[in-house]
Amino acid sequence: MATTTFKGTVRAEGGLQQITTNSSTGAETTNTSIDASGNLSVGGTLTRLTPQTIFNYNYITCSAPIVTSLGNSGDGVMATEDKFGLLFFGPNNEMYPATAISIGAYTAAGKTPQLDGTVPATDTATTQAGFDIQMDTESAAATGLEMVLAGGPMGGNNNGFTIGTHSGSIEATFNTPDWTDYDACGIGFRKVEDFNDGHVPILDGAAAGDGIYTDFAAFGAMGDTNIEIMTDLNNSGTSTSTDCGASVPVDGQNLRLKINLSAAGVVTYQLVVNAVAGAGTLAAPATTAAFTFDDGDVVVPYLFSSSDTAAADVLWLKDVTVTRTPGISYAN
Repeated sequence: MATTTFKGTVRAEGGLQQITTNSSTGAETTNTSIDASGNLSVGGTLTRLTPQTIFNYNYITCSAPIVTSLGNSGDGVMATEDKFGLLFFGPNNEMYPATAISIGAYTAAGKTPQLDGTVPATDTATTQAGFDIQMDTESAAATGLEMVLAGGPMGGNNNGFTIGTHSGSIEATFNTPDWTDYDACGIGFRKVEDFNDGHVPILDGAAAGDGIYTDFAAFGAMGDTNIEIMTDLNNSGTSTSTDCGASVPVDGQNLRLKINLSAAGVVTYQLVVNAVAGAGTLAAPATTAAFTFDDGDVVVPYLFSSSDTAAADVLWLKDVTVTRTPGISYAN
């Protein structure tokens, strides 16, 4: 039978079947069927696309994240760069993995990342609650974390952005009672490679230096009081730091950051201060920095933190969203 095209709705009370017929015996094999109740049965391989939103968490509308046990040589003790995993839940209980390392040693006195504060029905620009990612900042300065979202640092179908193919964004809202307690707090994209605990301390200093990773674009609070951009391309050995002409929020106010990534690899930045988590009117900073990843590079989204003092206050992550388009086809 030739191909038949239907322009209107195809209706069938008894179900539908897709079959193949053996040319020698005439035997029919049902590959895919929809029965009279609407149940789908697939005999072959079902090809799907990954969703455009690959990470979506909000401290009010989502369940509390799960964190693996923090500890290596002793319970609750980690050396700098020790890895741990997290599992975040979306608004429909969908699951989003993340992989992180400790920046600086994590002692038994450290605080496991956890939901903290009184969670309200709706956020305000000064609500003192969220997912606390302070780590061991109450014990030592220059401690914190680097967290790759939606997967691991080597990328893949779950969280890899291929320059020349994918566009997308990462955005997050942070809050702390004392912004001067943190020399680094922000988001970024970086080329795939394993973790290196030397990266975040460079962001912490907000000054030219080797950012360790070969290619990255980071944006956020750096150097204690400034909003900064730091980038490096093709392992130049000297990262570029740009003062955006803005200061960190007033203590206790939200800081929402967003990085947009075009399919051509062009990176742009937006922020809003003192607005509800995930809301407010985002705008480009007064001073920005042009940056483009190379075609064919694969990059992953990440966030970071590092304390300024050995008595740093809590650091709340209120929400974080990562989008990527087009989706990646995979067999299920």
